[in-house]
Amino acid sequence: MRLKEHSDIIFDVIPKLYESHSKVFITHLHNVEKQLERLPKKFCKMYTNRSLASQLLCYLTSRNASISESDFHIVEDAKPFQLRLSDGKRLEVMLCAGNELKNSLMLLIRRIQGGPLLYYYSAVQQDDLWRLMGNDTYNAWIAQGTEILYLNLQHANQTEVLHYDYDEIAESIIKFAEERERKVLIKLPLFGYEYVIRSLAYTQLYGHIHLMGCFGDAYRHLTNDMQRFNNPNFAETVQVCSLADSIGTEDLVEFPVTQLKWTPVPTRVNLKQLCSLLRPKHIHGIVAYHALGNAPPAPSYLQALRSTFSPNALRRKMEMHHGSANAKSDIRHAKRRRIDYVDDASDSN
Repeated sequence: MRLKEHSDIIFDVIPKLYESHSKVFITHLHNVEKQLERLPKKFCKMYTNRSLASQLLCYLTSRNASISESDFHIVEDAKPFQLRLSDGKRLEVMLCAGNELKNSLMLLIRRIQGGPLLYYYSAVQQDDLWRLMGNDTYNAWIAQGTEILYLNLQHANQTEVLHYDYDEIAESIIKFAEERERKVLIKLPLFGYEYVIRSLAYTQLYGHIHLMGCFGDAYRHLTNDMQRFNNPNFAETVQVCSLADSIGTEDLVEFPVTQLKWTPVPTRVNLKQLCSLLRPKHIHGIVAYHALGNAPPAPSYLQALRSTFSPNALRRKMEMHHGSANAKSDIRHAKRRRIDYVDDASDSN
């Protein structure tokens, strides 16, 4: 996603075409494998923290990509820095981690002279948002207000309200294994699900989880605290690997990922937490990589948390959106032809 007002700045999309002035902010790696099915010949400068840079560099090196550490600008957690744009303007930027593993970041941008945040961007689940409440710099930045809050609204209208109880999830895994009298195999995407595995290691599964293959290698880039995994003093109950890993499954039974009841995509609860904390003037949906069309407006329960909320204005906006959608549907039916949206497989927008 590229900011219209500052086209140098790109969020979580690695362009296929190199542009020397582009500044790509990497806040997470969920689904990055799909995004990079075709590798760029040269990478734009990427701004992220040490953990995500190490994971991404290792992954791309394994695919023989033309990349090095010099393609990354390493940013410290909650440490503001200045960003000079191609038009000579400067902005102040800060990346803040939303969990203990620091693989889920939020991006804050404001003017050099301070004042309200111009943009606050959060694309994935922020499980430990409370950890930032004790950070004086973060509190000072958000205290002056937020103009635009960008959120991943993919699950915004999900009716089920998920409440993560990792002890309950651990019990269900153990029961699953006992009933089948076999060890459990959990196959996950290479990136994005590290936090739920870490959380399970703090339950009665402590020492019983074995991180395998590429998933284990990628996890080690996030933390040196591996004592809760692969512990020889505990019987192995669970093996975790990536979807691409080849693991012998003769004595294993696969545990459905859906029963983990966790996803990197923000839940309704997480979205409401951020909106309640920031009370932004505007809430915009993030246009995901390869998304079709424009992002829909934020649902009413989030719009009600805006500092400029007006029930009548919201009602008119929602009616206009639904009316426009219906009109487009009618046109497509009448012409009986398929309309293709241009995706960003060869662009960075």
